[in-house]
Amino acid sequence: MKLSLKWFRSTRDEELETLKVEEQKLKNKILQAKLVPETPKSKPVDSKPYKFRKMVDSVLTIVLKNGDILTKSNATIQDFKNVEFAITENDLYTIASSVTVVEERERKKEQEETEKAYKIYAGFETLKGLSEFEVEGNSVYFRGIKRSLPTMLVERLAQIVEAHKNSLDILPPVTENLEFQSLKKFWLKCCLNPSAKSAEDLYKFLNAHHFKIDNHGNFYAYRRVKSVGDGNKELVKFISNAYSKVKAVWKKKPIDYYVWAGDDGELYFDKSYQGDGINYLHGNLHDLYVDLPNMEENRYTSAHTGLEDYRVGKVISMPRNDGDDNNQISCSKGFHAASKAYDYSGFGDTPILVIINPMDVLAVPRNEDGKLRTCRWFFASTLDKEEQYILDNDDFDVSELGDVFEQKCAENLEEYIKKGFAEEVKRHTFDLAPINHLEVSKIVRSLDEMRDSISKRVSEV
Repeated sequence: MKLSLKWFRSTRDEELETLKVEEQKLKNKILQAKLVPETPKSKPVDSKPYKFRKMVDSVLTIVLKNGDILTKSNATIQDFKNVEFAITENDLYTIASSVTVVEERERKKEQEETEKAYKIYAGFETLKGLSEFEVEGNSVYFRGIKRSLPTMLVERLAQIVEAHKNSLDILPPVTENLEFQSLKKFWLKCCLNPSAKSAEDLYKFLNAHHFKIDNHGNFYAYRRVKSVGDGNKELVKFISNAYSKVKAVWKKKPIDYYVWAGDDGELYFDKSYQGDGINYLHGNLHDLYVDLPNMEENRYTSAHTGLEDYRVGKVISMPRNDGDDNNQISCSKGFHAASKAYDYSGFGDTPILVIINPMDVLAVPRNEDGKLRTCRWFFASTLDKEEQYILDNDDFDVSELGDVFEQKCAENLEEYIKKGFAEEVKRHTFDLAPINHLEVSKIVRSLDEMRDSISKRVSEV
């Protein structure tokens, strides 16, 4: 069976999407051309809560920094001048809106806050009845781990529990639900992150940008790398893409498939010999994927320095205290990875899929849209142009895709964690996660037990 690299999206769909993007860009350019900035050059635009202001025929138009547009009919010159001195978005809404509109906006804001508070309360009540959790005041903990869960994670876990309660099917306990287990493992690994702030920020960041979390609690992201050398990388790309397709789309075991080459040089993969015209066996798909780091032609690096040795199937890491964990700085030392929202087009010639362990995240920058820094990542697969945003597709199930990386993470895990905390102490201690060596050992044991449970379940399928 020949591997098609256009797995999910037709050329026509891609062309339509491109046209929509171009149309929106054109509209934005036309709007920006009409709304000429009126702010004095001596005063930075960034200090204002808006991008542009314009008044034509008594119609005041204000473009906010997030792209929203406010308009006011029958505006006065004083209204126009008041925009200049506005400090917050609320000031702009007050200028551009009637008293009724401002009051309605405040009412909706209060309603949203009330609904949010109710959801949090409902989530606490839902989880309170499970032996898996401890609820104290406004905090929820996994039993025995004194790190309170982020609000959004509480809400999602509560949703899973409620769906389980309301199901008409006969189901195993909710604690055996795969998403429940993956989120628990995700949070346990967050607790093993020496930077408490990074751990707190991470789930909100992943949720906002629709990252996917696998059965092991690790998450998936994009980045780009630069191809190195003149060697033919087609076999490397084919093996990594075939492995991803078998695991994440077909939900089969790569060890049951083999990679073949035809007389014409084309590559194929299937469970058995293909017949006439197929004359060379490269090997078992699983074994080939595991061995990818040893292939000489499998060489990539960063576009920034060109010094790193990146290979598909390899874990790339740096000492934790060599990276920057300051979330107020957007671009600094560390390995970067991103969501679809971040434009990585200028960072190399090859888009790739990476897997990251939550315990290795250095910082989730506050002023970046969809980018983070980490001190360790796994080079899971190269991506062709058609699949460079493959995580968008619902059929691409990453649940078991990161098994190889998880096996590598499990090696000397407790020693690795203690080393990470020791490195963080060299830098500072005020943001260290409040966790002792007994809790570390307990979390490691829990992760091992959950890993064994998942492995057993998969092997029985």
